[in-house]
Amino acid sequence: MRRFHTGFLVAAIALGQTGCLGKLAANSTARIMNQASPALQAFSDPATAEAALPYSITQMEGLLLVIPNNQLLRGNLMRAVGSFGFAFLVDRMEEAEVADDEARIEYYRNRATLAFLRGKEVGFQALTLEEDGDGGARGAYGRGIDAWRAYLQQFDDQEQAGLVFWLGYNWAQHISLNKEDPDVLADLPFAIACFERVFALDPTYNNYAPYAAMGSYYARTSASLGGEPARAREMFETAIARTHGNFLTYKVMMARVYAVMVQDRALFTRLLQEVIDAGDVMPEQRLANQIAKRRARRYLAQIDDLISPSEEPAAAEGATPPAEGDAPATTPAEGATPATP
Repeated sequence: MRRFHTGFLVAAIALGQTGCLGKLAANSTARIMNQASPALQAFSDPATAEAALPYSITQMEGLLLVIPNNQLLRGNLMRAVGSFGFAFLVDRMEEAEVADDEARIEYYRNRATLAFLRGKEVGFQALTLEEDGDGGARGAYGRGIDAWRAYLQQFDDQEQAGLVFWLGYNWAQHISLNKEDPDVLADLPFAIACFERVFALDPTYNNYAPYAAMGSYYARTSASLGGEPARAREMFETAIARTHGNFLTYKVMMARVYAVMVQDRALFTRLLQEVIDAGDVMPEQRLANQIAKRRARRYLAQIDDLISPSEEPAAAEGATPPAEGDAPATTPAEGATPATP
């Protein structure tokens, strides 16, 4: 019996050590993946990235089972599923829309929706790990928009900006894909509140992404329906200026969202042609720029469907572009009236 007890104790210790070693290895792997992530962003072949990203996401999901409290891993997982959803699944959906292929449209819409929902779920969990009082993120969301904004105020460290941003990003993308559903659309104020909080924490985050996010929000619809064209243009131009015009996604976004909204054919054409003609202007973001070029060519080919040749933009819609590196005159209004992004 004594021999059995001794053997049982040794086995229990060994299992405990294996668990600890497994978590150490998982944490180490998560750190290495984070350090290695810039390599994917520098890819020149979107097809390779499109094939590789699902494997990275699967690996991160597996690691999350072992180290569920690792916030670095959660942030990277949110970014990966959100980026894969927008850069590839939504892009494929848009190609299907051009081809008027309803089956493919729904196939990629459903896949993108699942990706964004997963990113949103991971984001709720990540925020709750940081601030878990009164039910954490889910509890605050359930109590309404005022409680949600108050909850986000607890995130007051610049290092937390990424968690809040990628939650808002996945949430907003999900809403954009499913805005015909009133229950989904009703959540837009919550997603926008995330971007407003990131703007307060770190407006430079992820190549000045908060500016572009708020630009898309302000350009959600025409001025007569509640949009804010001047503020939208200001935000987009600031994002472009701060990245020296080299993060091409912002020019594509400004063309597709803002220029279409104000029906500015000349601006639409100029921005997209600049993207198409750009060389390897930002090697560390080569992948995003290649995808931006692909979108720019497609949107430019659709110009007559998006902007009437007879339309001229209203003079009041324009704004003087900020000098390179200048900040906008205003920041997003806390609690701005939400609408379709």
